[in-house]
Amino acid sequence: MGNAHLEKWRSLVDDFRDRARRLEQEEQANCAACVAQARAKVAEAQQFMETSGIGEALCALVWDVRRFAAWSCNSHARPVPPEYSDLDIVVDHMKDFAVTFTYRGRRQYGITFKEVSTHPDAHGDRHGEAFLSTAGAAVFGIAMVNRAGAEYDDWRPTTVEAFRPGDWIPDLLAMHAEARRAKAAYKAKRQDEIVSKRAEMISLE
Repeated sequence: MGNAHLEKWRSLVDDFRDRARRLEQEEQANCAACVAQARAKVAEAQQFMETSGIGEALCALVWDVRRFAAWSCNSHARPVPPEYSDLDIVVDHMKDFAVTFTYRGRRQYGITFKEVSTHPDAHGDRHGEAFLSTAGAAVFGIAMVNRAGAEYDDWRPTTVEAFRPGDWIPDLLAMHAEARRAKAAYKAKRQDEIVSKRAEMISLE
């Protein structure tokens, strides 16, 4: 009887171990599937960021909106593009800032930037993160880099950190296109002024 009782318990233990092993294998398989899905999701968002231009657009918009907000507080500064209103600098520190604004009077946005370089080097790359939000929720976020020797506002996107499709996508691309046209026009105007001043000092008679 004793041996039979012992064998019964051994059988129960073996059965428990088998079920635990199968459960662990199933969990590992499910975990692997989840990881594969997560990687595919990130890769798809990354590809969209790179091919659509929204990453480059956000990198530029961060500094454009920061300048617009500063200009809006200074009557002697350059005029703020009419597409932007209700500009407000919410946070303004040396390494991070946040600005809220309304675009074309129809949609309110927020822009945040934070430098995350762990060991800042005056002669090395700088790293940061930027996020675009609407209705109080982040809809797009990127990690970005400022290469050594580049201008302080010349950043490039590296990885996507947040992405929620929406009407902000055409808005973001439109903001970027408008800013590029405005910069090109301003640069051309300044160049024309320089040429005009030089012409005043030249006589061919």
